[in-house]
Amino acid sequence: MQWLADRLSARLSRLRWMAVPIAAYLAITLGLPLANGAAVRSGFVHHAAWVIAGCAGIAIAVLIGGLAIDVIRGILKPRHHLGGPS
Repeated sequence: MQWLADRLSARLSRLRWMAVPIAAYLAITLGLPLANGAAVRSGFVHHAAWVIAGCAGIAIAVLIGGLAIDVIRGILKPRHHLGGPS
């Protein structure tokens, strides 16, 4: 179980590359409408919730996909024994 926790920690640190694109997307899809007064419109909260949920969903999908790849590589990786052939 420690191996999986280590892989999760490594994957989370590797997700930093997504921070800039997601921040830019959020700034455009939420920040610009807010700057133009969209906060007073009734549909903006609904729009903001979907945008944030979509970004979270993408990040979670990338995290799970990366973990799945790590697990598959760990299972398929040949094991070398120090004691020689058995």
